[in-house]
Amino acid sequence: MRELVVAGIAVDQESGGPVLLLRAQEEKDRFVPLRIGEAEAVSIMIGLRGDATPRPLTHDLLMHVLSALEASLEGVSLDRLEEGICYASLHIRRASGDTVQVDARPSDSVALAIRTGSPIFITEEVYEALVQELPGF
Repeated sequence: MRELVVAGIAVDQESGGPVLLLRAQEEKDRFVPLRIGEAEAVSIMIGLRGDATPRPLTHDLLMHVLSALEASLEGVSLDRLEEGICYASLHIRRASGDTVQVDARPSDSVALAIRTGSPIFITEEVYEALVQELPGF
């Protein structure tokens, strides 16, 4: 597993839609690009900036639910690719100490990880399948 950081949000030249750019800390010009929805892109940007919203967004709500249940997000992982779709997991530690893994979209996983300060991981296989060199970003 590699740990990733959020490098930013870009715009896909063909579709005009948002693309989440993740990268390994040690690599400055290689990125894992993931097409995401506009609402998730906005939520990720709000989380990165630390902006307050008048009411909790979905990812804020989930963070508050975890806290109310005395659970914590240990990290998220981009686990597999199926037919070009990336799948992720939330790794949640319950109050009892045991951990559970919950299927999630990568964009939701990253938005929640940003808010909780949790690490983002990717399997080596998925990394090698998705990584692209984007000089000058």
